[in-house]
Amino acid sequence: MFDFTNWSDARLEARAAEILADMTKEGANLEELRAEAQAIKEEREARAAQQRQETRAAIAAGAGTVIARAPQEQTRAQRFAVDSVEYRNAWTRSVCGLEMSPEERSALSSAGAVIPTLTVNAVWDRLVKPAELLGRVDVTQFPSYVRFPKATTNNAATAQAVGGSISESSDVIGYVDLTPNEYVKLLTVGADIDHMAIDAVHDWIVNNLVGQIRYKINADILTGSGTNCCKGITASVNANATALTAAGVTKADLMLIMATLPAQYHNGAIWVMSANLFFNEVMTLTTLNDYIINDGFQYKLFGHDVILMSEAKVSNKETIFFGDPKAYKVNIFKALEVKAFETATTTNKQFRGATLADGELLDTSAFVRFAKT
Repeated sequence: MFDFTNWSDARLEARAAEILADMTKEGANLEELRAEAQAIKEEREARAAQQRQETRAAIAAGAGTVIARAPQEQTRAQRFAVDSVEYRNAWTRSVCGLEMSPEERSALSSAGAVIPTLTVNAVWDRLVKPAELLGRVDVTQFPSYVRFPKATTNNAATAQAVGGSISESSDVIGYVDLTPNEYVKLLTVGADIDHMAIDAVHDWIVNNLVGQIRYKINADILTGSGTNCCKGITASVNANATALTAAGVTKADLMLIMATLPAQYHNGAIWVMSANLFFNEVMTLTTLNDYIINDGFQYKLFGHDVILMSEAKVSNKETIFFGDPKAYKVNIFKALEVKAFETATTTNKQFRGATLADGELLDTSAFVRFAKT
């Protein structure tokens, strides 16, 4: 299935590193990646066996002392590659201002102190996957200004006799431009962080910085103003003129919400509402017992996932959103960057995390929202 016989050793090394990164991506075909990794391993073993055989033959023929093929410098470089644990630890020590070995300093200098691959993957996993909305919308990673097409006028296709005249269409294509907004979080910790294990320090920095930034981007996807932040669904979709029942949400209200969303958006549609509204009003409807599923705190209502967010209470009004999250585009222009600082008046250390992102709902028909009176 895989033929690596004509590949150079360097190319094999690079592909092996790519496979490790690909395995962490959502939707990755793990079986195929494992098979490819196994094929690379077998090719390496075959080459090593051939080299040993050639070395024995050379010695038997009196070729003299055999010089090792891989010098020590190459081994050190491989050990401190940007996708290695050693490089990640060196980067963490540097960020925290801890003592580093000559090898670690050399590795960071050679790599330009770039963020380790393991850290980038960890940041992505913690930034996107666990987030209620950010983990469901369409996320891209383009490093510069990005423009997405948006149909502002979209006429239906027509049927006609073969060879008949084609009527001109008045379809109009517009655009949504996403430009970088800076999402920032600053952490301040005591100097006793020096006594923490390197792995613990790394995970602590990533979890805290990413967690707060993720929460902010996630909230902006729903209610962001669009000024220096993502433009929220609330800003793109007007509240429906029919208000929800003031005394409490009814089954008829929920059916009306689903009926209002065009049918083409129902496949993959989700509910978004506050925990207060869901547990105090929706879950208490005895007529819905057969339509609510609780699978390990993952709730479904009429077969659609329920996302609980406090931001769904808009302008002090409980609001229910229903629609297709894939119609919302988010672009991450720059992966999370971590920098460390020391304060002049204390022994505390500060860590600043920053990323560049923007987002907007491309198709405003893909969501409906209903507010309570």
